[in-house]
Amino acid sequence: MADGIWQARGVVKGRAQGKALVSQTALSFLGDLDIRSGKVVGRSSDLLGTCVAGRVLVLPASRGSAGAWRFLYQLKVHGTHPAALILRDLPDPSVTQGAILAEVPIVVDPEAAFWTDLRDGDMVQVNGDSGCIARC
Repeated sequence: MADGIWQARGVVKGRAQGKALVSQTALSFLGDLDIRSGKVVGRSSDLLGTCVAGRVLVLPASRGSAGAWRFLYQLKVHGTHPAALILRDLPDPSVTQGAILAEVPIVVDPEAAFWTDLRDGDMVQVNGDSGCIARC
């Protein structure tokens, strides 16, 4: 890792920038988020009550279902979607489909230093084409 630059694997192409919103728990786009406000409403999430709109959502994993794509896309329609997703594990296929439709870049499996160096609220750029994550 160069200073504040980490390599990951791009899953959904695109580029985005925003403040990191770091969670230690998996999140479901179907049921854990209010699509109109972008707030986390799922009680199993450590982000309960926070808003994902415009943030780079950093998660260990996504919890998906066949309909998760629709909710991620609806977040985009309402302007309450995250800017990008950074995940430790590959997302559920439905989440990937929703991110493609909503134009939300996804990168996965960042190098180990990322998980100890990044702090909640850090401004980061995500490049889903190259898999690069950079602190701004």
